[in-house]
Amino acid sequence: MISLVLTVFLFAPSIPRVHAMTGLVCMTTITANACPAGPPAFGPFAVGTKFSVGVYIQASDAMAGFDIYVATNNAFVHPTSAALGTLIVSPSLTSICVNDVSQTGTCTVGGSPNGPGVVEVTTIEGSGASECGGASPCSGMAFLINYTVVAPADSTPLSYPAAPGCSTSSVSSPPNVCVQVADSLGTTLPENIQAATVIQTTSPDFAITAVPSNLLITAGSSAVSNITLTSVNGLNGIVTLSTTPPPACPPPCPAWSINPSTVQLNAGGTNSSRLTFSTTSSSSNKWNINVTGTLGGISHIVSLFLTIIPSGPPPDFIIAANPRSLIIPAGINASSTIMLTSVSGFSGIVHLSTSLPPCLQPQCTTWFVTPTQVTLTPDGTADAFLVITAANRADSGSIEVTGTSGNLTSGNFLVHGTIVSFQVQASSTDFSLSAFPSFFSLPAGTAASSQIQIYPNVFSTGNSFSVTLSAAVSPPNGLTANLNPAIVTLSSFTVFSTLTISTLATTPAGNYTISVTGASSGFIHSVIVNVQVLPPPTLKLTPTTGSIGTKVLVQGSGFPVQYGPSEIIVSFDDQLVGFIFTPTTGFNFTFNVPEAQAGPHTVKAFEPFFFNGSGTIMATAPFEVISSPTGFTVTLDVGTLYFPGDKATAFILVAQNGQPVSPMGLQLTLQLIKPDGTIQILVATKLTTGVYSAVYTIPTTGTAILGTYAITVTAHSSSLGDSAALGSFEVKPTWLSKNAGTITTGTAIAGVVGFGAVGLAWKKGYLKKKDDEQILHA
Repeated sequence: MISLVLTVFLFAPSIPRVHAMTGLVCMTTITANACPAGPPAFGPFAVGTKFSVGVYIQASDAMAGFDIYVATNNAFVHPTSAALGTLIVSPSLTSICVNDVSQTGTCTVGGSPNGPGVVEVTTIEGSGASECGGASPCSGMAFLINYTVVAPADSTPLSYPAAPGCSTSSVSSPPNVCVQVADSLGTTLPENIQAATVIQTTSPDFAITAVPSNLLITAGSSAVSNITLTSVNGLNGIVTLSTTPPPACPPPCPAWSINPSTVQLNAGGTNSSRLTFSTTSSSSNKWNINVTGTLGGISHIVSLFLTIIPSGPPPDFIIAANPRSLIIPAGINASSTIMLTSVSGFSGIVHLSTSLPPCLQPQCTTWFVTPTQVTLTPDGTADAFLVITAANRADSGSIEVTGTSGNLTSGNFLVHGTIVSFQVQASSTDFSLSAFPSFFSLPAGTAASSQIQIYPNVFSTGNSFSVTLSAAVSPPNGLTANLNPAIVTLSSFTVFSTLTISTLATTPAGNYTISVTGASSGFIHSVIVNVQVLPPPTLKLTPTTGSIGTKVLVQGSGFPVQYGPSEIIVSFDDQLVGFIFTPTTGFNFTFNVPEAQAGPHTVKAFEPFFFNGSGTIMATAPFEVISSPTGFTVTLDVGTLYFPGDKATAFILVAQNGQPVSPMGLQLTLQLIKPDGTIQILVATKLTTGVYSAVYTIPTTGTAILGTYAITVTAHSSSLGDSAALGSFEVKPTWLSKNAGTITTGTAIAGVVGFGAVGLAWKKGYLKKKDDEQILHA
């Protein structure tokens, strides 16, 4: 959601970290320093009432930015503006959108809920750090919203809307809630939310407004403000109007009166009165006047502000430069005095600014004004200075210096300016050198290049001259520097030569200086390029051999860090296995060996966005994939027939290549599937190497216990693999319980038992002599 604007800073790919707590985003009063115990109710408010709500983040992990939406029914409660609170200390890239209209920055489009009644506020910490010093929990006022009640209703909810564009949210449920709080790495922090309700008055009432409410009157003149009253919830009656008494002094004090002082309001209607001001003084002053409307026990106040300005020319200031034109030798500083003078009693602060130079020095002339603001007293003067640094070549132009005083937002401000022109004189055959970049930090074994810029100090009218370039390295023990081309021809335009810096894996680490020198007829100039050579990065693997699925620890060191945490990408034979962000030169990373043929392979770690040098920093380490172990089996043995009350014992054999084994970390899972389909987990007990047993006691009651049972066993070993086996047994009723109704005497019992034994023997096959012989019947 955060327009990263915030994506540039907060939402680069990052490794998730464990957060200690879930915070709370709530709505509360603008002076609160904590969230209320439950969802608050603001009000009751009459139509026309203005009120403010604060959005507070409490007990969250330390954050560095947020993007939060708040919605209401615009037909009843109308948001008018919003402003940041004190939570984000140094806000940057701020956007405030009210009713889909940008107040600051731009409104989010494409899947956002922005529209009537919706306020979006997003900002990030400009320092790049998290708030509260990075310590958790962290709390504070995120932002404030100003509302106006525009129509009557029992209540109007204030909520956090949901939208498809808010799929990245701090709120886990419901989905797509438009509340996102993030830390300095761009990780979305978990938050709960607490909404609020606005209560509106439903009893008869009225609203009172004044237009205009700020009046600027020239001394000796008069002005009028219209006081408008509106019936709310069917109010009908006479409203009495009164004002703050005018000052009790003779002229030149101002006077005011309201007419009529009583106004008839009909249900659902409006009416008005006029507040008239008059002045006779020629001096300035400011007054605050309250107009109070009263009907029975109902009373409302509207405030007006009256400013009297003296007659005659208004206060102002003059800005001028001395000298207004300068001729400056190339490469030399010069200045012009900026003089400001108060006119007609003007007093206040004047802010100074200048037009921008077309490019940087030494190719272009640059300038600045100091100080950037001065204070003028009535009829006084103040000075500032325009400092100009001439280019190292012929140049000319003009500089506009602007003075501004007042409030740009309200439109009540003064702006005046003055122009300073300059001309830079340079020798006709001179030139200048510059290098970009001029500093490199390179791991040994990598290369880099810098662009050497050569430009004439005077634009040629057709003549040209040559500049010979050379590069000297100090100390000269392994680092090489080459220029291409080594001779350039200058006329009117800038030319370039590429300085290529090369290192070997054996180049000693340390600091090196490359002096690039240009020579022409009578002129020699140099520019310095500094190079820091770092030891080459290294990788260590633990273990260095293993089968597919083996967990491998990758330990990297010597990877340079620039501009915050560096991204390291790890691959196996150029197959991506993951990435990590590290703020230091070392890292630890683990992965499981992917599908690969047995034999030698290469693990590679590289830093793709290293801005100095060749652009990629890389280290490799060998890894040997060995064949996965084979012959891993598990077998299950269990009896075939049991009776209620028996103990059914299952024996498990774990073997590899025909030999019993009990590998470290072996996991055995036994499931008993009963005749009714229910499943019971059995516990395996180790008897000896590779041999385990599990016991199930068959209940003695219930018909559901009878039937066929199945037992499954699965074996898992991180080193040997997986195997499974299946067995079954049957539970029959005992003969006595099945035939209890037919038993009458001991003799009958004996006879039947004898018959049952024969029957059982028949089923089990005990009366067979051999498979090819006749069966003997009882």
